[in-house]
Amino acid sequence: MNNGKFKFKERLAEFRSQYGFLLGAFVIPMLIMWMIYIAMEVWPFGNSSVLVLDLNGQYVYFFEDLRKKVLEGGSFLYTWTRSMGGEFMGIYAYYLASPFSFLIALFSNEHITEGLLLIILLKVGSMGATMAYYLKKSHPSKNLNILIFSTCYALSGYAVVMAHNTMWIDNLILLPLVTLGIERLITKREFKLFVFSLAMALLTSFYIGYMMCLYVAIYFFYYYLAHDNHFENNFWMEDNHFWRSFGRIVLYSGIAICIAMVIVYPAYTSLQFGKSTFSTTTYTFSQRFDLLDFFVKLFPGSYDTVRPEGLPFVYAGTMALILVPIYFITSRIRWQERMMSGVLLCTFMLCFNVNAIDIIWHGFQKPNWLNYRYSFMFIFLILVMAYKAFDKLRFANYKHVVFSAGAFVVMLMMIQKQDYEWVGNYRTIWLSVLCIAVFTVALWFVYSGKFKAGATAVVAILVCVELFTAGLLNTIDLDKDVVISSRDSYNNYMNKVRPLVEHVQNLDNSPFYRMEKDFHRKTNDPMTLGFYGISNSTSTLNKPVINMLHRYGYASKSHWTEYRGTSPVSDSLIGIKYVIADNKLLDDVWTELLYDSKNDYYVYQNPYALSLAFASHANVTDFEITDYESPFELANALTTALTGSSETLPIYNKLKLVSTDFENIKTGFTSEHRKYSKKDETASARIEYTVAVKAGVPVYMYVPTDYPKECTLRVDGVIKGNYMGNKTDHVQYLGIFDEDKDIIVSLELKEDPIYIRTNEDYFFWLDTDLFKETFNTLGYGNLDITTFEEDYIEGTVSVPENMGILYTTIVFDEGWIVTVDGEEKELIRTNDALLAVAIEPGEHEVTFRYRPKCYTVGSTISLLGLAAFGGAIVYDELRKRRELKLWAKANHIF
Repeated sequence: MNNGKFKFKERLAEFRSQYGFLLGAFVIPMLIMWMIYIAMEVWPFGNSSVLVLDLNGQYVYFFEDLRKKVLEGGSFLYTWTRSMGGEFMGIYAYYLASPFSFLIALFSNEHITEGLLLIILLKVGSMGATMAYYLKKSHPSKNLNILIFSTCYALSGYAVVMAHNTMWIDNLILLPLVTLGIERLITKREFKLFVFSLAMALLTSFYIGYMMCLYVAIYFFYYYLAHDNHFENNFWMEDNHFWRSFGRIVLYSGIAICIAMVIVYPAYTSLQFGKSTFSTTTYTFSQRFDLLDFFVKLFPGSYDTVRPEGLPFVYAGTMALILVPIYFITSRIRWQERMMSGVLLCTFMLCFNVNAIDIIWHGFQKPNWLNYRYSFMFIFLILVMAYKAFDKLRFANYKHVVFSAGAFVVMLMMIQKQDYEWVGNYRTIWLSVLCIAVFTVALWFVYSGKFKAGATAVVAILVCVELFTAGLLNTIDLDKDVVISSRDSYNNYMNKVRPLVEHVQNLDNSPFYRMEKDFHRKTNDPMTLGFYGISNSTSTLNKPVINMLHRYGYASKSHWTEYRGTSPVSDSLIGIKYVIADNKLLDDVWTELLYDSKNDYYVYQNPYALSLAFASHANVTDFEITDYESPFELANALTTALTGSSETLPIYNKLKLVSTDFENIKTGFTSEHRKYSKKDETASARIEYTVAVKAGVPVYMYVPTDYPKECTLRVDGVIKGNYMGNKTDHVQYLGIFDEDKDIIVSLELKEDPIYIRTNEDYFFWLDTDLFKETFNTLGYGNLDITTFEEDYIEGTVSVPENMGILYTTIVFDEGWIVTVDGEEKELIRTNDALLAVAIEPGEHEVTFRYRPKCYTVGSTISLLGLAAFGGAIVYDELRKRRELKLWAKANHIF
């Protein structure tokens, strides 16, 4: 018993001796990153948070949705909190697939920002730990040397600035392991680490994982050629080693990709809904920046922007910068390796600088902000080179260190003369000069051997101080560039609106209904607040839905939809039953349920909202949504098709345009649009429409344009707000007027010209009585939902005699299986975006099940990949035993 305890303690002590430094590699960068956030007054040390850019606008809401699914149950295949509903696997694969993401379930919705902070800090620590592990295994040195460079990696410019892109950071954690896996696979035919780490890179972020696959291809050739000397990369002295190594890298990369298919294939399918055609890509071999611009980014305090014009984030510490030239000079490192390392760095710089190659790295699409998303690989490589130079420093000529430092000082003088607006004299130039001077002196103590370990310890402290300073400057500049949100700006908003949502949910226990609100913190509010709406923003967009909602008159473009431009007809068609409003709705369609006097919010019910599915006429299958530019004419035509009316239902009616007048306006024409711009740029300019309105009816306007440019909308001189901009290009409610009269609607230009589609009518009034009559008629065929789960719905429907289609506002997706009375029905696409099935008149039981083939196919391939991986492990073990027996027999051991 005592002997067992002794052995356990002995093994524990041995483990601590070999791997205890990994704890330091994890804790040190994590604490420094936390100190940066403390300095930025992140809660509880202030009211700031980690919410910035897309983490503030998108990801936090996805984390909230994930948290609900984990704690309350829900489908990972489908969600109804995105725009009208849609597959969830794309969102999960793109944003949430990291194992760290599930830690968010440990936090209440009041502390979601603290959950994100913890995830970021743990990822920073993990980057340090995996880098330390790589350096220890690939290039063993003193633990303190390893801690210095692993900390530089975890707190590099990319790691700090991009920390809010939480789904990318897992690949920074895995990059050292993938690299070590490649080296082991080439040198010793060991494949397990490579397959595991590459599969995890793809599983945690298929997007950056794709870039990792490109890195694998590049690093394989680099490492093989850099170490192809005296069997350095061929431990077993294998014949035809290059081709066998190449075959193994291809085979095991394929196995890793197969293992990840449970994520990758559904993600690929998700991209086919619109992301793959999100933008038009232009492949040109143009240069994206001057080389001096790039070298600026190697210094501390060199944050420029995360906007589309931004340069690569490649800062990795001043000492590393000084040491990289020493790496190329020292004779203690083989010339083949140094030559190939130079080729490797030049290859990455070429990839950054040539537009066409950079686009290939980004999945054949130009990034929307946050450029050079693979620049962390460059940081990793220069740190490995600097680490090797540091380890061999005692064999170097110290004059080379001085020359290297001096060269960078001269470069800083040249940079200062360029007058970059984002390069500060003190926070960039003089800070960098100071760091160069300090590390030049510190490296002398390491080089000379004086103070021995003490000198290295001082260097480690200086590195930590610099990394903290540089990280803080980067975070401050990030805040200035795109604004870091306060904790209260998120929590206070949700705490105001959440009780109103809960009030509706307590009032109406129906299995399913849609609701919305006409004010927004961010587009993805429904995901946090837990209601089914249309507002959503995600890179895994569904283009047909976005286009359809735009044609309905909502603010809907690019990769987002927001509940702006509401009208009773469009709301009722897509089943928006409740609306939370920050102003009183004046028409008689809405029923007021609650007034929150504290926050001045109203809750309304739309009694005419249709169900998720309802019986309609077969004419709707011939309806072409693209035939209509006006959302009012579209609404008339669609309701006519749904009801099967022989004549167009005039729910919306044109108003007489009495006159159009211009003030300081010159006109032109472009692509079916009339262009309006200022004659005199210094004077105000406006277009004035005189419209004859009827008394007592709701009046709406919509000015169609394919080129949104903001202007100011006025009605009889009263400002109604901005109009025709990116988020204000929608149907506009003008009001109800007490008498028949002429009103003046004016569009006042700002700096830009505006473009208005020609040959369209802009002003309409709503026939409320006909609207109510029409939607009451359609409501007789509503699906009565009896069971609702996110990926499974049951209900009953009574189909009138003249109806033959079960029309739904479920987004069309071939993953849906619809049965009527147990018989599977063929899916019909309507409105380019919605799902319908044929149905006979009478009473029916209907079920909807979401079972996408991509998930089944992806899971099957993953299982096959795991089986292949397991088979390879078994085969490798048997091979080793066989070779061991042959070796023993040849050496007469047995």
